[in-house]
Amino acid sequence: NTYILAETRDGLFVIDQHAAHERVLFERLMTAFDEGGQPGQRLLFPLTLSLPPAECQRVEELQGMLERAGFEVAGFGGDTVIVHAVPDPHPWFDPERCFREMVEELTQGSELVRSARTQHERIGKTFACKAAIKAGQHLSQEEMAELFDALFATELPWHDVHGRPTVVRLTTAELARKFGR
Repeated sequence: NTYILAETRDGLFVIDQHAAHERVLFERLMTAFDEGGQPGQRLLFPLTLSLPPAECQRVEELQGMLERAGFEVAGFGGDTVIVHAVPDPHPWFDPERCFREMVEELTQGSELVRSARTQHERIGKTFACKAAIKAGQHLSQEEMAELFDALFATELPWHDVHGRPTVVRLTTAELARKFGR
C-alpha cells in the first residue's frame, strides 16, 4: 500500500505512490493555471474554519489563486473563512486538512515554498504535496494502473515536487545478480 511494482521489458519499476501522485497533481494544476484554473467541487456543507490572523491574511492575499486551484474561499469575519468549493483529486481527499496544511505552509514558508519560482508554483507544489494520496493508502489494480499511466504522461516523471525520486528502476541484470544467477 505504498509502492507499486511494475515489470518492464528490461526489469522492474518500484514506484512510490505518494511521490508519483504529487508529480501528477502538480503538473495538472500548473497546466490548469495556464488555462485559467481548475474547477472546484461545490460543498453541500461549506467548511467554516478558524485560522490564525496571519493565515487569514494570507488566504485573503491568495484568494484569486486559490480559486484557480479549485478552492472557493471567502472571509467570514475575524479569524474565520468559509470554503465553498474544493478540488477533487481522488476519492480519499480530505479538503479541510489539505487547505489548512497548505495555508500554514504558504504562510510560514518551508523549503518547498522557498524553492518555487512563482506564486503559481508555490500553490501548485503545496497543493500537490498535501492533496496527493498517502503512503499506506490502498489502491485497486485499476487505480495503480491509472497512476502509472498518468505519471509517465508527465513531463518530469522521475521526481516529485520535493526533488525525491518517484521511481526506482531495477534492471533484469541487477535482479539476476542479487539472486546469484
